[in-house]
Amino acid sequence: MSFIKKLASQTAIYGLSSMLGRFINFLLVIPHTQYLKSVGSYGDITAIFAFIAFLNIILTYGMETTYFNFIRKGYQPNKVYAIAQKSIITSTLIFSLFAVLFINQSAVILGFPGQVDFVYCCLIFLFFDTLSMLPYAKLRQEEKPLKFALIKLANIAVNVSLNYYFLAHKPGSLKTLNPVTLILIANAAASMVSFAILAPMAFKINETFDKKIFKEMFAYAWPLIFVGLAGIVNETLDRNLLIRMLPDDEGSYQNGIYGAFYKLTMVMTMFVQAYKFAAEPFFFKQKEDSDTLKKYADLMYWFVGVCTFIFVACMYFITDLAHLFIHNKSYFEDSNGLYVVPILLLANLFLGIYYNLSVWYRLTNNTKIGAMIGIGGAIITIIGNVIFIPIFGFLACAWLTLIVYFLMCIAAYLLGHKYFRIPYQVVKLLTLIVIAIGFWQFNTILHTQNMVIWQAVGIKLLLLILFMLIIWLLQPKLKKA
Repeated sequence: MSFIKKLASQTAIYGLSSMLGRFINFLLVIPHTQYLKSVGSYGDITAIFAFIAFLNIILTYGMETTYFNFIRKGYQPNKVYAIAQKSIITSTLIFSLFAVLFINQSAVILGFPGQVDFVYCCLIFLFFDTLSMLPYAKLRQEEKPLKFALIKLANIAVNVSLNYYFLAHKPGSLKTLNPVTLILIANAAASMVSFAILAPMAFKINETFDKKIFKEMFAYAWPLIFVGLAGIVNETLDRNLLIRMLPDDEGSYQNGIYGAFYKLTMVMTMFVQAYKFAAEPFFFKQKEDSDTLKKYADLMYWFVGVCTFIFVACMYFITDLAHLFIHNKSYFEDSNGLYVVPILLLANLFLGIYYNLSVWYRLTNNTKIGAMIGIGGAIITIIGNVIFIPIFGFLACAWLTLIVYFLMCIAAYLLGHKYFRIPYQVVKLLTLIVIAIGFWQFNTILHTQNMVIWQAVGIKLLLLILFMLIIWLLQPKLKKA
C-alpha cells in the first residue's frame, strides 16, 4: 500500500491547501452576495471568470502535461522546463500586447462593451497566472507539495482580504469604481503576489531553446488545447450562454443563482483538484507493467470511494450550508438553486472519474483521441445548452454537465480498454455510486429536517459511518508495494 499512502499524503497536503484556500475563497460568496447591487452583478462576475478560464487554457496550451510527459520519456528536466517556459512567456507577451492595442474590441469580446477597466484587470491576473503555471508544475514534479500549498494559500489570502476590504470599506480612491472592478483588482493583486514568490523559478530558464525538442513537445501538446477547451466548455460555457440566451436581465439573474449554488459543491471540486495535483506527476513516474495497471485500478476505487462519501455528506447538510453562506434571501426565491446541487456534485464526481480514465491517452501519446472525446463532449454541451437554456434555464446547464461527463467517462473507458487495458472494478465503482444515491434518498424519506436537531445529526452521522464501512468492505486487495 506504499503507493496509496504516498499519494494520499501528497493529496492531503494539496487538499489541505486547496480545501482551506477554497473554503476561504468560498467565503467570498458572503461579501459578493451582500455588497454587489444585484444577483445580476454576481452573474457578471461568474461570466467573466468563466471566460478567463477559456483564455487560460489557450495561453498554457497543454505545456503542463507535456512537461511531465517529456521528463518521463527521459529528457533532461531543466531543459524541458526552460523550453516550455520560454515558449509560454513569448506567447503570453504577444497576446497581452494585442489585447492592449485593441482594448475596446477586447471589452466587446469579454462581453462588456466599454468596460476597458475589466479588460486591464483581467489581463493582469491572466498574465501572471499563466507565467506561474509551469513553476507550480515544477514544484509538483519535484514533490514539494508543502511549498506549493503555501504559495497557493498566500494568493488566496491576499485575494480574500482585498475583496472584503474593497467591498466593505471602499477606500476613498476606489469609491467611484464598479464593485465588479474592485473584485477583479483584488484577483490581479493576488496573482502578482504569488508570481513574485515564484519569479526565481519562473525565470530560471538558462538552458538553450532547442527547436527540435520544442516541435516534439508541441506535437504532443496541441491536442491537449482542445482537451482543455472542451473541458472548459463543459464546465463554464453554460454560464456565458445563460447571459446571452435569456432575455433582458434574466440571464444575469439566473447566472447569479447558478453560480452561487454551484459553489456549494466546493468540497467535491476541491478534492478532485487536490487529487489531480498529486496524481498527475504520479501517473507519469510509474513503469508500464501489470503491477502499475493494478495500482491505477486501486487508485480509481479509492477515489470514487472518497467522492461518493463527499456526495452523501454534502447532501445530508446542504440546506444548512446554503443558509450559512448565502445570506441574501433573494437567492432562495428560486427553489431550483438547491435542486441543482446534487446534480452538480455527481457531475464533478464523473469529471474526476474521467480524469482517472484519461491516463491511458496521456501515457500512450494518443492525445488526439483524448481531444476527440473532449470535443465530442463540448459539441453535446453547446447544442444541448442552445436548445434547452431558453426552456429550462440553468436547470438545463446542470443536467447537461452531468450527462456529458458521464458520456465522456463511457467513451474514455471503452477506448482505454482497447489501447491501455486497466483492470478497473467497474461493478464495484457503479455499486458505490448507486449506494451513495440510495443513502441520500433514504435520508430524504426519513424527513430528518422535521426532527430535533440532535436526533437529525445523530442519524446522519450513523448513516455516514455505515457508508464508510461499506466502502471499506468493498475495497480491492491492494498491492504491498
